[in-house]
Amino acid sequence: MNPVAQKLLKSFFNEYDLKTFAKGEMILRPESGKIFFLTKGAVRMFTLSKEKEELTLNIHRAYSLFPMSLIFNIQNKYTFDSLTETQGYFAPKKDFKKFINKNPAVLFDLLKRIYLGFDGFFMLLEALLSGDAFYRVLIQLIIYTRRFGQKNGKVATFNWNLTHRQLASQTGLARESVTKEIKKLQDRGLVGYSGKKLFINDVSELEKEQFSYLTKKEKFNS
Repeated sequence: MNPVAQKLLKSFFNEYDLKTFAKGEMILRPESGKIFFLTKGAVRMFTLSKEKEELTLNIHRAYSLFPMSLIFNIQNKYTFDSLTETQGYFAPKKDFKKFINKNPAVLFDLLKRIYLGFDGFFMLLEALLSGDAFYRVLIQLIIYTRRFGQKNGKVATFNWNLTHRQLASQTGLARESVTKEIKKLQDRGLVGYSGKKLFINDVSELEKEQFSYLTKKEKFNS
């Protein structure tokens, strides 16, 4: 986030009480009319399928605002809960809209971040439309690592326990299918585990795997 926009947002939200949420705690429900400014932790945005299964649609990191749809008078349809211990501020929609009207540079920066996020969205959409289970899991891991990976040398870890169930809910696969594809990546030395926590050995190697997959697909279709 642009440092100027971040400073303005902090100044605005500091007028409200700082809230803390434990891991797994609900933060926002669909009917809420408030904006949340996330200052610490990771938050999951999800909905329920017809079968009442949770479908993860996005993961928000620090200095995100949600639901952005409220700013444009579009009702929020999604639920947000904490993947880690989370801190942030709530502000009424009407107050935040006044702030945005006075600070259009902040809105521009927020929209810029949204459009940058579309890169990952389109990668996943392509995988969902044309890729097999292996490619779906591979792409989702690349997206997660680029956005949330905490690097120590080449190894990337996450500050929450990235489970097969979460990957399944975002790739449209059964949990058992995700486990099968993760095992393939693990056998190739691309991912590993420290206890129950998944880590990435080298994101560049995951990206090479993506390139290799697409190259083989093009040869097959030609």
